Amino acid sequence: MDEITGDLLKLSLINDLGAVRLNNLLEYFGTTRNILQAKEDELRRIPGIGKKLSSQISSLNSGINIEKEIEKLERDGISVVTVYDKNYPVNLKSIYDSPFILYVKGEIIPEDAYAVSVVGTRRATSYGRTAAERISTDLAKRNVTIVSGLARGIDTIAHQSALACGGRTIAVLGSGLGVCYPPENKRLFERITHNGAVISEFPLMAGPEKRNFPMRNRIISGLGLGTVVVEAPARSGALITADAALEQGREVFAVPGSVFSENSTGTHLLIKQGAKLVEDYKDIIEEIDSLGRMVLQKDNAVHEVDDEELTGVEEKIYSLLSLEPVQIDSISRKTELPVKDVSIILMGLEVKGRIREVPGKRYIRRV
Repeated sequence: MDEITGDLLKLSLINDLGAVRLNNLLEYFGTTRNILQAKEDELRRIPGIGKKLSSQISSLNSGINIEKEIEKLERDGISVVTVYDKNYPVNLKSIYDSPFILYVKGEIIPEDAYAVSVVGTRRATSYGRTAAERISTDLAKRNVTIVSGLARGIDTIAHQSALACGGRTIAVLGSGLGVCYPPENKRLFERITHNGAVISEFPLMAGPEKRNFPMRNRIISGLGLGTVVVEAPARSGALITADAALEQGREVFAVPGSVFSENSTGTHLLIKQGAKLVEDYKDIIEEIDSLGRMVLQKDNAVHEVDDEELTGVEEKIYSLLSLEPVQIDSISRKTELPVKDVSIILMGLEVKGRIREVPGKRYIRRV
């Protein structure tokens, strides 16, 4: 394990640090090693880093036996992937608060970039279960990786359906990989690791705390090109995932249901707000297919500068970039283009070898 991975592994053991605060630390200190060697008073200068976090960070080198932690992970067949690694999920890297470290059991492959997140209520009706099974099966048969959260109800059906037809699926946990939640999905957890992956940004033995699940949801939406909400009442974690997808510039889809069912209130609200109504897999494929091919091309491309001329809008965005990282939100404001459109154009510029992405959903010119 290299130095950066070991440092990030240490930092990941701190509760409440999170991707945004860690990104702030990296912007100030430059490297993970500088963060770990910084004094408490210097750490407290960073936005969001108070007395408690600065104390925890400054004591990491003396308080944690990282070799022992690595031994545990290796014993359990868990690998560590950082945002600096080539095999870090390409879709996830493009979101603003992408996790700097992922614990992975199983394998994430380049083809998993062609993915759709399928989520919904834990208290699924027979209609919802049938809809989730049909959509997940039809997508998985067409080599779309199904992403969900291993929760009871719709999530479980989505994973099971993908596996049943020989497809791939990724489960994102709101706990560490050493704590399967819910416990009755332990067998499903193991099955997924053989034809996909179970992942988490939380340390190995972290419990399924309530505050973890909104963080988990942004990874579920971030891994997919779009998020399908099958059934969801008005107050539902699935709607949090849909909101995260919108913030990330991803497509949001919703399956309509009975006007008499509480489980349809959330999905109908999404449709009223502009989510695409889904009757079958074709409604999803037609929205993500061209983008999915572009993502796969980007992920597999040899990064050489393409001589192909830039379009007018590509040239406009390229002119805003330099060797100093620029966030996608800033590009969106300056061009007056939606984040979703900017994200697609940036992806095209990456495929042409003109720019590259750096942590924090920021972009620079490629030299």
